[in-house]
Amino acid sequence: MFIKAIVTGSLGNIGKPLAEELVQKGHTVTVISSKPEKQKDIEALGATAAIGSLEDVDFLVSTFTDADAVFAMVPPDFTEPDQVEYYRRIGSNYAQAIQQSGVKRLVHLSSTGAHLDNGTGFILGSHHTESILNELSDIAITHLRPT
Repeated sequence: MFIKAIVTGSLGNIGKPLAEELVQKGHTVTVISSKPEKQKDIEALGATAAIGSLEDVDFLVSTFTDADAVFAMVPPDFTEPDQVEYYRRIGSNYAQAIQQSGVKRLVHLSSTGAHLDNGTGFILGSHHTESILNELSDIAITHLRPT
């Protein structure tokens, strides 16, 4: 069975190999990137580029619509003064977009320690993101907590 998958995280250390593998297995893949200059590289993989911001819920809804599955991660942005709030904001954007687009499968890249609700520094952001996403109904969610 082939699926239509959305990969967030552009062509980073996780997004690129994931997109490559999905394309090689015959799936239809869209890779989200905030950088227009990545479009050629994304298309060279055999994927579709969706250029936009994770801060733009309408963009996410449009990109997620008709997708079978989304791989969602909160990409690092060390220019953000409040990392925990940044994670909350992007997690909320994902939740809204998933709800509005009707996606039924979500794989979320979280973090080790995300099960803890204090004492973890900015990893607390992953805890909040998981909590926000866990409030969604009618969706299969897998949280990956790599170390």
